Amino acid sequence: MDTNNHSSSPSKRALRTLLTVLAVVVGIIVYAYGWNTTEISLEEVQDETRQASVTRAMRELLSPDIFTRDQDDKSFFVEFQIGCPDGELPDERINIEGDTYMLVSPPCADMDEVITVEGRNFPNSAIARIQLVREEGQNMPFKLVEDATDVETTSDESIFDVDGSGYFKVNLKVPKGRGLSGNTQQLEIQTISPTGWPRFSDTTDTVLDKMVETIFLALMATTLALPISVALSFIAARNLMRQINLPMGNVLVGFVLLPVGGFLGAQLLGPIGELGVDWGKDIIPGIAGAVVLIAAFSVLTRLVSRYPLSGLASRARTIAINVFMLVVLVFVLGALGGIGIKASESLEEGLLKDLGSFVGTLGELVDLTITIIAAIGGAFWLGSVGSTLAASALRHVYGLPSHILGAILGLLSGAILLASVAYVGTQAALFTLLTPIVAAVIGGQLALLLVEHIGLLARSVGRIQADQSDTERVIRTVIFWIGAIVTFVVVALFMDLMRAIVDQRLPSQLTTDLGLFDVQTYVANAALVGAVLGGAAGGLSGTQTPFPLGMTLYNTARTILNTLRSIEPLIMGIVFVIWVGVGPFAGVLALTLHSVAALGKLYSEQVENIDAGPIEAIQSTGANRLQTIVYAVVPQIVPPYIAFTMYRWDINVRMSTIIGFVGGGGIGFLLQQQINLLRYRQAGVAVLAIAIVVSVLDYASAAIRERIV
Repeated sequence: MDTNNHSSSPSKRALRTLLTVLAVVVGIIVYAYGWNTTEISLEEVQDETRQASVTRAMRELLSPDIFTRDQDDKSFFVEFQIGCPDGELPDERINIEGDTYMLVSPPCADMDEVITVEGRNFPNSAIARIQLVREEGQNMPFKLVEDATDVETTSDESIFDVDGSGYFKVNLKVPKGRGLSGNTQQLEIQTISPTGWPRFSDTTDTVLDKMVETIFLALMATTLALPISVALSFIAARNLMRQINLPMGNVLVGFVLLPVGGFLGAQLLGPIGELGVDWGKDIIPGIAGAVVLIAAFSVLTRLVSRYPLSGLASRARTIAINVFMLVVLVFVLGALGGIGIKASESLEEGLLKDLGSFVGTLGELVDLTITIIAAIGGAFWLGSVGSTLAASALRHVYGLPSHILGAILGLLSGAILLASVAYVGTQAALFTLLTPIVAAVIGGQLALLLVEHIGLLARSVGRIQADQSDTERVIRTVIFWIGAIVTFVVVALFMDLMRAIVDQRLPSQLTTDLGLFDVQTYVANAALVGAVLGGAAGGLSGTQTPFPLGMTLYNTARTILNTLRSIEPLIMGIVFVIWVGVGPFAGVLALTLHSVAALGKLYSEQVENIDAGPIEAIQSTGANRLQTIVYAVVPQIVPPYIAFTMYRWDINVRMSTIIGFVGGGGIGFLLQQQINLLRYRQAGVAVLAIAIVVSVLDYASAAIRERIV
């Protein structure tokens, strides 16, 4: 045994060495391919023109136009001979006015030749330049030359400095132009002498205005995303959702009742909310109606709570109280929206103009969405009530009745789910992928159920116990993916997915007559697929099989966050600019959507990393799930949540620069204009302002976290 081990060790080491060498060689080849693909080359870097351009751009970016002061501008005009005459040469000294004069050597020159110019008694510490003034009105500046004996050292600069005594000496290249040679031309010597105290330049004032806009743009995006992200973070945390399992029958009943509740909410609660908006626009009726309803709800709740009830009567009382509470909430919300709209009309001018605009916008938002809010409220209320009632009704249903009822509920749920997804798919070609993807998930679970009922696997779908072997997990995964892939292909062919993905055509608008109403054939086919898959899965599972509701919500939330995070804010900005127009509002919407995805992911990962000790301690006292989150989870996540929020504000400030390039407002829009006009000194002010604000936000975040922790 020892001999075999010793003899096999060198061969293993040799094989490992060979594999390592092959891996390195393959890595070098892949890296070399990437190097060539990205066109990395030093030829363009060495180009003198590009070097000069980047040097100029960087020099101006690092010389931002922050301050300015008053200037004393003067112009001196003299004559200069281009092309020396055959006779006597002009005098080198050119008197200008008073003691001011210039010495030009040589006193005349041909085009593209270099002359040396000395000036005395000019305005002290002035900025000057010399240019040729043509009759056509086009001025031609003399370019500076570093070496008078080498014309090739000409730079693109034409401005030079006058020292404190009014003296300067420069080498200049005579400009080249048609009709200049052999004639006396007029030269203009311009001098600019800064005077007075410095002040912020117009560029700085504009940048400060846009920087304030950018800060609040980022603030609005961060704060609007905050509540949505916090809510999603708990749903997207595996450690909190993993333990949420409900009987399959309860879940299916609640899901089937969701569209029914949504319809009833829109039809019954929606008008109540609209009535609240109308009353709120008259202020007094809105306030009075809200106060009366709240008082009536409070009094009625106290009265009915005095009578002890049990069984069905107690449940009926609870349902009635919840319905009344929902009515009160919808009416009060509508009344607040109407009051906000009316208040904004009274605050159109004056110091409270901004407040009026704010409450008015919120009021309009409530007015636009009150029916949708009522529908959502009705859907979740009826679904919750139905699931609760089903829990007791289905508790004693076992055997064949359980599977028959599960098949019926699964058929309805699958049809509703796939029809809803297919309706979304009718809006865009790419969305048609959602139908076969959702069907594939159901198909994968159905494949596991079939194998379990055959007897090859013993455990329930979705329940991975601690003693489950790795081999069985692998088998489950393989079976799931086989079922999912087969279902995806079959459904894609049945739904004619090629029409959308290959031909870029939306699903056909042909309809099918179902008796009471017509429905789009594409949606009807999806409902049929969902009914088949859902009915089969529900029938095999029955109503008592534990359904991993928590992990279903977890995977759904994660998918949404990952999808939103994969779309660049720049693309979102383009879409919102088309929708709401150029301006900061488009930037707010784009950054809000991306912030929801980013913060949701960061928050959820922080929840997953919390200490489990406090959770176990709270649960040992008999606390429910909400109490566990409030007293065991929230205290651990407040400091990191604040840090992530401040960091996201920091990111949104920087990201608004890019959003501004597509019209999303903020300082990015100004920066784009300056860069397009090659005004790099002005662009440098914007870049400096962004750096300062980001640094301030970083220090503020550190200070806040230090105080809270």
